[in-house]
Amino acid sequence: MSTLFITAAEMVNNLVTAQKTFHLDTELNKYRRPLVLIIDELGYVTLDNQASNLFFQVISSRHDQCLGTITTTNLAFSKFNQIFANDAIAHAIVDRLVNESEVYFMEGTSYREHQRKQMKNLKP
Repeated sequence: MSTLFITAAEMVNNLVTAQKTFHLDTELNKYRRPLVLIIDELGYVTLDNQASNLFFQVISSRHDQCLGTITTTNLAFSKFNQIFANDAIAHAIVDRLVNESEVYFMEGTSYREHQRKQMKNLKP
């Protein structure tokens, strides 16, 4: 199964650069093709108008093709207007992400914290 893992910031930066260099279609296709696209760390970077629109293009086209999209975020859907440029695009993205989806809420200690503790225990 074709899968692509990328952070939200990296994906948007790649799309913005591609748009500036007139290679946007090629870059969009990179995110439209895989059966599963995993977008990590959504919400750690606020997206301007251009970045929000490009992110929407990816999510919308994947939704229309019925392809799997997984996102990780530390924000509730009600706070997506803090990520994207305006409420309308935030709502449109959430609408497509949750349509016919399974949403998992994970709570507890960060896995990275668990890793740090393990590394600390391994030191002589």
